[in-house]
Amino acid sequence: MKLLKTRPSLVLLFSLLLVSIAGWGGAAEKDPQSVQVTIRSILAANKSDEFDAKLKGMEQQLKSLKYRSYRSLKDETKTVPWQGTQSFEIPGGRLLTVAPQEFQENRIALKVRLTEKDKPIVDTTVTIPNKGNFILGGPPHEGGALVLSISAATP
Repeated sequence: MKLLKTRPSLVLLFSLLLVSIAGWGGAAEKDPQSVQVTIRSILAANKSDEFDAKLKGMEQQLKSLKYRSYRSLKDETKTVPWQGTQSFEIPGGRLLTVAPQEFQENRIALKVRLTEKDKPIVDTTVTIPNKGNFILGGPPHEGGALVLSISAATP
């Protein structure tokens, strides 16, 4: 009879332990407080064979775009609050708005909107690895094409 009284207590204790462990394990995937976003504006063209040394770490990604030259135009880094938005001025009078949406399996989903004169050019959501980047081919610019590297990292 005593066994029947202790068994429900043990089952309850074991269940609480499992729930606690599951909650603790999921804490690592909790949404961060902010995301550090870096936007690098790059001019891709076929006028020369110049490759900007600042872009060395991205060479393989950029070479897949099939342009002959790549020049870094502007780099800007901002801290974006989780579920907030931040805007970046892009060469050519354009505006890029970035909003972190989700953090899951060490990947960050970002809502990305590129506008020119209040007209949307790109409006999409991208998912990139934490501390990774995404290359976005953009509009024509100065005889070539504007390419944006969008990087995101949680603290």
